[in-house]
Amino acid sequence: MRSALARAWRHLGWRGLALAGTGCCWTVYGVGLIVATRAGVTAATTPVTNVMCMEAWGGVWIGCGVLGLVAGARRPGRDIWGFAAITLPIAVWALAYIAAAITGDYQRAWASVPLFAAVILLLVIVAAITGRRRRICTCERGASGGQ
Repeated sequence: MRSALARAWRHLGWRGLALAGTGCCWTVYGVGLIVATRAGVTAATTPVTNVMCMEAWGGVWIGCGVLGLVAGARRPGRDIWGFAAITLPIAVWALAYIAAAITGDYQRAWASVPLFAAVILLLVIVAAITGRRRRICTCERGASGGQ
């Protein structure tokens, strides 16, 4: 078990872990949007649920999460589309919450916006810090420890 975790870490690194971990979270959140009705989320996302139903938005979260998972296994430089997929639903949600707070559809929506902004900020930071490195995992070079 420990060896499998070590191999997974050597392959993913921080960048892949950020993509795959966030992708898992988005997938679970999307399933939650489909199966559970939450009054606060429904009220705060009125601007976007007028465009598509909540179940369709759940599908968007799931789809973007799966793309993030897949991109997590890719090498830096070939995974930027994963960061775009991961940031898309949360950016749309943040804008919906801002609009709901401004229009008065859900006056407490403003309190959630910093959480969405923090996730986006952290993803941008991880992408920027790890994006210049070329990662070749040990499974591709056939040896342990080198560059």
